[in-house]
Amino acid sequence: MTRRILYIYPKRSAFIDRDLALLAQGYRIDDHELFKGPPWLLPWWLLMQFLFLIRHTSWKKDVICHFAGYHSVLPSLFSKRCFIILAGSDGASFPHINYGNFRKRLYGWATAFSVRHATRLLPVDASLVESEQTYDPSGPGRQGVKAFVTRLNTPWTVIPYGFDHEKWLADPHVSRDQQTIVCVASGTMPGNAVHYRKGIDLILAIAPLLPKLRFRVIGCPDPTAYAELPGNIEVLAPMNAFALRAAYSEAAFYLQPSIMEGFPNAVCEAMLCGCVPIVSNVAAMPHIVGSSGFKCMKRDAQALMNTIKEAHSDPSQKDRSIAARERILMKFTARHRLDALTMVLTEPDSPMAQRC
Repeated sequence: MTRRILYIYPKRSAFIDRDLALLAQGYRIDDHELFKGPPWLLPWWLLMQFLFLIRHTSWKKDVICHFAGYHSVLPSLFSKRCFIILAGSDGASFPHINYGNFRKRLYGWATAFSVRHATRLLPVDASLVESEQTYDPSGPGRQGVKAFVTRLNTPWTVIPYGFDHEKWLADPHVSRDQQTIVCVASGTMPGNAVHYRKGIDLILAIAPLLPKLRFRVIGCPDPTAYAELPGNIEVLAPMNAFALRAAYSEAAFYLQPSIMEGFPNAVCEAMLCGCVPIVSNVAAMPHIVGSSGFKCMKRDAQALMNTIKEAHSDPSQKDRSIAARERILMKFTARHRLDALTMVLTEPDSPMAQRC
């Protein structure tokens, strides 16, 4: 008989769908989305979650929570075992860009309570447990849950996201343009939190100084909101996977100068399509990229421009393009993730575990 597990998350997203499909290969999944309407109805959504847990006898089952937050409080109390996937905002605080669970008192409390009472934490990168960031001097240096949660002794195991290497493959019918740089910033609008967190302000600042390069920013709900752009910047609406694959196949470089990313999907997908990555020295990104790409060490327009110039003038671009795909194939495939999750779910005292 196929084993049943519960899978709980705050809002549905592409990486949630990917995890559900992955786990469905070996388990029967009952999933629950906490927020199905406005956040101010949180007490009602928590009541609905409580009824879901009772209906599915959660105290007899393992529960996986994607992210820590309001939606993981009840599962951490009413489950046989509770595994929490730390994936970004639940291990960070950057108040100046309105990012991170711990910038809000109640949200921070819910996150801290959950991770203390979980059976095990499953961060997508070790930086979400404890790290020191030097990229953005405007944000706190210490990041990761240990920076914000006292008396934390929960064991943890790093399980990175995994990607479909057959789906994300350069389109052989699309010619790669060595002057094109692509960046995905879902939800960016002029002046909003995503705009600054993803470093779009820096891209706008440096583009006029690099007139031979072409920048494509993908993911703006209303591209017309970005008025009077430099001639070499194109802001585009969100794309489906098919269109994204074509965009990655056309670009020589993928750019992600973010202040904070847990484990950015777009970087990995673009690398699988042969883009040479240019990323900020933040969280998982240096580990994802390895020696295949370039890292900007400081949130500064001049530093980013110098990094892009270095990447563009590098004579080994073709080799780096091949290495970028190989890097993901070697470390971050869907099979790697499924095997690691299965090991933790079947052997909870695996030597893979570390303790906070």
